[in-house]
Amino acid sequence: MPRRPTAAEFRVENIVAGLKPTIPLLTELTDAFGTPFLPAISVTIASLVTGIQKNKEECVQLLEDIHGVLYAIVGLHIKSETPGSIPPTILHYIGRFTETLHKIHTFVEAQQEGLKMKALFRHAEMNALLKDCRNGLQDAFNVFKVEVGPNLLTNISEMQRKADSLHQELLELISNLSDQTTSDRESSIYHNLNDSKWSSTSFSMLPSQPKIFHGRDSELAQILEIFQQESPRVAILGPGGIGKTSLARAILHHPDVTRKYEHRFFVSCEAAITAMDVATCIAASLDLKPARDLTRPVIHSLSTKAVVLLILDNLESAWEPLASRAGVEEFLSLLTDIPQLALVVTMRGAEHPAKVRWTRPFLQPLKPLSDDAAQQMFNDIADVDFEEINKLLQFTGNMPLAVDLMAHLVAYDGAASVLARWETEKTSLLSEGFDRRSNLDASIAVSLLSPRLSSSPGAMDLLCLLSILPDGLSDVELLQSNLPITNILACKAVLLSTSLAYTDDKRRLKSLVPIREHLQQFHPVQLSLVQSLQDYFQLLLDLYQKFFGTLQSTDTSKQIALNLGNLHQILLQGLKPQNPNLENTVTCGLSLNVFTRRIGRGWHALMDDMKSLLQLCGPKLEILFVTELFNSQLLLAIDEPEPLVSQVQAQFETFHDPVLESHFYSAIGFYYANINNPLKAKEAMEKAVGLVNTTDSLDTHIAILTNVANFHWRFGEYTTGQNFAHQAQRLAQITANLYEEARALRVEAGCNIFLGDYKSTVFSLCRARELLGLCGLSDSILDFRVMDLEADIHLRKSEYAEARQIYLHIANKLTEENNPIDHAYALQGIGETDVAINAQNPTQNLEKARSLFASHNFHMGAFACEAIIAGHVAKQKDMVTKDLKITLEKCLAGCWGDDPLSTFCVLEQMGDSSRWPATEFHWAATYAVVYLAFAAKKKEKLRLHTALRYVGDVFLENGDEATARNIFIAALDGFTSMDVHYSRAECMIRLGDLARNHGDSATATVFWSTALPLYKRALQARGVADIDHRLATLKQGTS
Repeated sequence: MPRRPTAAEFRVENIVAGLKPTIPLLTELTDAFGTPFLPAISVTIASLVTGIQKNKEECVQLLEDIHGVLYAIVGLHIKSETPGSIPPTILHYIGRFTETLHKIHTFVEAQQEGLKMKALFRHAEMNALLKDCRNGLQDAFNVFKVEVGPNLLTNISEMQRKADSLHQELLELISNLSDQTTSDRESSIYHNLNDSKWSSTSFSMLPSQPKIFHGRDSELAQILEIFQQESPRVAILGPGGIGKTSLARAILHHPDVTRKYEHRFFVSCEAAITAMDVATCIAASLDLKPARDLTRPVIHSLSTKAVVLLILDNLESAWEPLASRAGVEEFLSLLTDIPQLALVVTMRGAEHPAKVRWTRPFLQPLKPLSDDAAQQMFNDIADVDFEEINKLLQFTGNMPLAVDLMAHLVAYDGAASVLARWETEKTSLLSEGFDRRSNLDASIAVSLLSPRLSSSPGAMDLLCLLSILPDGLSDVELLQSNLPITNILACKAVLLSTSLAYTDDKRRLKSLVPIREHLQQFHPVQLSLVQSLQDYFQLLLDLYQKFFGTLQSTDTSKQIALNLGNLHQILLQGLKPQNPNLENTVTCGLSLNVFTRRIGRGWHALMDDMKSLLQLCGPKLEILFVTELFNSQLLLAIDEPEPLVSQVQAQFETFHDPVLESHFYSAIGFYYANINNPLKAKEAMEKAVGLVNTTDSLDTHIAILTNVANFHWRFGEYTTGQNFAHQAQRLAQITANLYEEARALRVEAGCNIFLGDYKSTVFSLCRARELLGLCGLSDSILDFRVMDLEADIHLRKSEYAEARQIYLHIANKLTEENNPIDHAYALQGIGETDVAINAQNPTQNLEKARSLFASHNFHMGAFACEAIIAGHVAKQKDMVTKDLKITLEKCLAGCWGDDPLSTFCVLEQMGDSSRWPATEFHWAATYAVVYLAFAAKKKEKLRLHTALRYVGDVFLENGDEATARNIFIAALDGFTSMDVHYSRAECMIRLGDLARNHGDSATATVFWSTALPLYKRALQARGVADIDHRLATLKQGTS
């Protein structure tokens, strides 16, 4: 008889039964909608299910009712107003639940026997963690309205039925949305527009062939292909100024068309407002006698002709009004009953008139010109510098009408004048003509008079809002931002149908630049619309800040990144003294700068606009602004920092916030460190630590611990830095803060590099980058700084090709404009590798880096670059060394003791007697000893062994070969343990020379032969040549 499970085992079995079905549900949701937090929840639940059998009573209690929250989250996706998408307010609660799950996972793992994690946590910390888990779960039960109790898990079959039901609803939702997506994709063809500029106002003459015509090859080819069919019917659609008429004229005169169609008629319908008016316009081209209704005479006349091409230009004038639309469509139907008639119509908008069997495949609404086509068109009209053309084309959106008008204006007025005038006149600059083919504003105004637009007032409001949004809006953003626009998706459809807006390849609703500029000037957006959108984006930024650096922040980061241009324009609207919501706008702007700084986009321009408004916003925002300014010290030079520090210190006398104050002192601590003021730097960091110890903010503790570790690394206290970094990692793991864990790992890796432990460093850096990838921060500023340490390891090991490749990648990604100091460090790394391999013009990048460091008051970086340049120049033959020595002594005095990295860099150039002429040997020998002493004090392993090699050269030069040999062997052992190729080879070539001098050719051959591949690995052509020469000479001597 099988053993009956115990009560505890039965509870575990029920928990597993409740949780298992949620995993495929969460996976489906993640794959379909990419909701933030769901991947983290799914992974954590799967891990908990796997390990639940080994857990104790506390763990079972924590897991007992989780399934209810998970089902509630699935249900929210199904019942949401935007199916499949969750508003930021609800995401905030899901994020908090995810944090709780991470804490539960950490607690559960720590309870298992034999795990290293158990040793990480103290008993008190475990109790606090358990309390946090229980409180977090209770909050989730309350928010998601989950009923909890002992009887919920007694019916396993009922739970399975519930899971199956939810799964079926979810699959139906995904299927419906998939169908909708297909439909939307078809409608996304509405996003592409081009240009029209002239059509004949004469009834009897055909308009000329367009002389300047670029970028329409594919559309022209498609229409000609359609013309191979019987009775082709083509609609050329798009917004005003997009080139519909020009394309129609190109068709009219194409040789294939002129050969096929004996009769060709091009009829402007611009003045027509009814079907009878259209018939009258055609009749005039057919030379028919005037009459009240010429419909039948027109049909009869066209029917008697052999083969006819009829082009109706600007047909929307008659088709747009609802009162005349049916009549126009009926008339078109009569025309298409003529079998030998080819019909082409051009119309503003994106809809085909009904009652006509338009030839398939439909011609998509015209797109703006490509950059190349727009440049060609501009060049055909005006002879202007390439860079100026690109600047001018930015204002045209590559709309042909705008390009044409802009080019003619430049041809007459000059590029510089036009660029200056655009700043104040905008589209009015291109609106000096008298009709819509020579006046951009008039052309846009005609589109705005569309009856479809006026029949939906909210559509105009939405269009005005789009005028300040260069990034456009997604459907989710349209619905979740609570804009005061009734039936907003119907308004979107109106804008698409009139081609006043389009959807881009990311399915975001946008409007073209000329239309946006026109609306900003003549129809400015209402502030209530802007405020609603600002509130929505503030929620997103709050969500990003709250869960920054966790597994679940990826999708929020992506959504904010897609709206950076929008945020700039929205906040710019609100940065005005009279704005009653000014504090919210400044808060949002500060959050935006934190975001752009972290992702490597640099200092946001809006920060400069905020400065003059801070006094209106209260002490907290002033403090936050100054703190963010110091946090951005690697991005810009800070003017008059001391008054700013004093100002904030005075604020804290009356404004008590220890968390904010600790962040402020941490930021200025690094500032003082970077400007070489170690006493003030240490004082500020100690103040930050003291303040954070008075708070319960675990995230602040982690950040400050990492900053303190970074501080000790910066000043050469590597073991102490390691200890603080370990503490930060432990707390980061408890809170599942992947970003802070990665930051602490980077600092630990930095300390390990100086201690010569490259193997564990590589592991730490790989883990840090893995964590950053998990939380969506690949290619963030921290990711590039981790890469910088990877490059540093390659550089130290003399793997110069690998190091240079990484430094070059960083320099290309982190530009001088957005990240000047990180860019400068990358240039310094490139320069160091170029000097090491004796590349062509090796000091070029070092000069650039030195200039950047100096301009941002980073004097230590400037000293290091100057020292490397001086050391390289000293190697050149017949060089006067007096000035080089003065330069190096000045650099050493500037960085001595306060910046170990720069001090080592300078001493490395000074103490290497092999790079200096014999007259400077005693000077170099003195600094070789200083170098050795400083490296021993700092316990910097690579520098210590490099200094040993320099001292070995000193003994060798003084004739003490035995001591020199012992020192070279000791240095070689160290370099071998660190796998430093070049330095190993340098020791071996010396040891080989000593062996040869003592008649030991066999030993010399072994040393030299072993050194040869090391020189090759380090790209040392001169070293390879020296070894080859020694081996060849030795062979000749023994033969």
